[in-house]
Amino acid sequence: MAGIEPIGDLHLESDDDHQSLAAPAHDDILAQLTRILASAEFSASARLQKFLRFLVAETLAGRSDRLKEYAIAIDVFERDESFDPQTSSIVRVEASRLRSKLDKYNAIGGRDDAVRISLKPGSYVPSFEHATIAQTPAETEVEVPSLSATAPPRQRFAAVFIVASVLAIATYLALDVWLMTPRTEKTAAALDMTYSVAVLPLRNLSGDSDEDYFGDGMTDALITGLARERVAHVTSMTSAMAYKNIDRPMSEIGSELGVSHLVEGSVMRVGDDVRITVQLIEAAADRHLWAESYEGEMSDVLALQRDVVQRIVGSMAQHVTAVGAPAPTRIPDVNPLAYEAYLKGRFFLNKMTEDGFEKGIDYFKQAIEKAPDFAPSHSGMAVCYCLLGGHGFELVAPAEGMPTAKKAVMESLRLDSSQAEPHAFLGIIQLKYDWDWRSAEESFTRALELNPSYARGHIFYSFYLEAMGRQDEAVNEAEAARTLDPLSRAANINLGWQYLQAERLSDARQVFERATEIYPGHWGVHWGMGQYYLRAGEIEAAIASFELARAAGGGHAMPLSALGFAYAVSGHAERAKDALGKLQELSDETYVSPYQMAVVHAGLGDRDAAFQLLDEAYNMRSRSMAWLNVAPEMKSLRDDPRFDALLQRVGLAGRS
Repeated sequence: MAGIEPIGDLHLESDDDHQSLAAPAHDDILAQLTRILASAEFSASARLQKFLRFLVAETLAGRSDRLKEYAIAIDVFERDESFDPQTSSIVRVEASRLRSKLDKYNAIGGRDDAVRISLKPGSYVPSFEHATIAQTPAETEVEVPSLSATAPPRQRFAAVFIVASVLAIATYLALDVWLMTPRTEKTAAALDMTYSVAVLPLRNLSGDSDEDYFGDGMTDALITGLARERVAHVTSMTSAMAYKNIDRPMSEIGSELGVSHLVEGSVMRVGDDVRITVQLIEAAADRHLWAESYEGEMSDVLALQRDVVQRIVGSMAQHVTAVGAPAPTRIPDVNPLAYEAYLKGRFFLNKMTEDGFEKGIDYFKQAIEKAPDFAPSHSGMAVCYCLLGGHGFELVAPAEGMPTAKKAVMESLRLDSSQAEPHAFLGIIQLKYDWDWRSAEESFTRALELNPSYARGHIFYSFYLEAMGRQDEAVNEAEAARTLDPLSRAANINLGWQYLQAERLSDARQVFERATEIYPGHWGVHWGMGQYYLRAGEIEAAIASFELARAAGGGHAMPLSALGFAYAVSGHAERAKDALGKLQELSDETYVSPYQMAVVHAGLGDRDAAFQLLDEAYNMRSRSMAWLNVAPEMKSLRDDPRFDALLQRVGLAGRS
């Protein structure tokens, strides 16, 4: 009997085949495509919808030979003729996302559909099959040989093997296949925290509180190492640090962080000798799975970290889920003094203050002087400069920090391109300073491909998606970040903001009210509540919240700018002008982005002053210009021709 003859990946039967193997009709395929695009897996992603439509349409039109990376990049992802598949992975990355989404839909939501559309690994040509052809092993009737004791041993073995194979495949399909799902598809709806771990702050047993930087640095290193191994989702350090020096039942901590397992332990350093003791705990049962100690010298500290990480990975694979052996990691030699300076740099960086960033830069410079080839030191310095000059609150003019940040991040990637952090911060630089939208998305997706548990990377990607007007996707990324870092102020405030931008006001209010309970008195929470009240039309409540944000301290010019805008739109023009005066006074002392002043003038209806300041912000490459197209404060300016001209200059015209 002649076999099925493949034409691309669209299988057509030959004359000798049974009629039931005929390919689905075009109308049936298009009807199935409509069902898939409306499903929960695809409805929130306009990009994947467009990608799948294109692949199906080209295949049905007989043009499957056109489905190559270059053509897809131009037709689907709007790249220009300079696109190079060797240097950009966006098509491969998005195809992996699409393949995972289709697999999930076919295994769960579409398991009873009559037609299956799938995408085989290594191909961009979709397959169209009847469900009877694409039937999963769990649904297939298998004739199992008798397990009678009188059956020959070989027959009994075959029977056991068949049953075990069917059950294994069925179990695989029943899982949410998240282990196979790359990067950004692990959004809040898809993040399965069944297999998850948090590394609690390692206790410092060195007897010197000044050595806290070492314990915190080792905690950070273990978190990063575990995330790169992908044995499970790993809670970010921000949330883990909330439990420093706190004695709480493991079951409570696990429940609060939403993780299945916890790592706790201690570090002790005496001269050049280091000892790390760690134990892995099943959180819900407060059950210790194992505990071990590791000893070495500072010169071997990276290898020591590797041993701890791989031991945890191996134990989780044994006790939790079979994920295979950890991938081998190249452990570079490092000067002990350089690594100590690096740990101190991370310690001050994680304080997230202007003084902390500046001290971090000093220590990272010391580390680089002693070990110029140690990539993480360059990445840490880039982060500090980026947070000072273009991320966060623009504490210094972008031109003072961002070029230096970019130089450092590129050097870090040159030395080691497998790190997620420098890819993410390169994306921030491309988004907020270069205004290179395509490259920014590629950097963010690459960071999350390398480390799907990188909460900050999910936050950054939500920034980009918001700026591009892809708000449903932005919400997904913000939800993923909060899931991975539930106690992070940044993750919670960003999630509330993204809900506001998606016009999900009740969801936003719940997030901000919950954040108020966790961080009472923090300026960002009051600022978020003020933004909610503005959207809800409760102007006086918004003003009161912005006043609280300003009184709390922090946020640089943001609370004062928001307060001035709220006064302006509520008819309190004099109070708005008073806020402008205070912004001007602040700018005489330190850098204040002209954009923050333009916000108040926009609220007052003073268009000429607003556009003059926006021009200044453009010339200074202010970070806020990246969101010009979606900024709610700028709605009153959008019917002015000068606004369209400004969008053209920034490169945002037609992007949302």
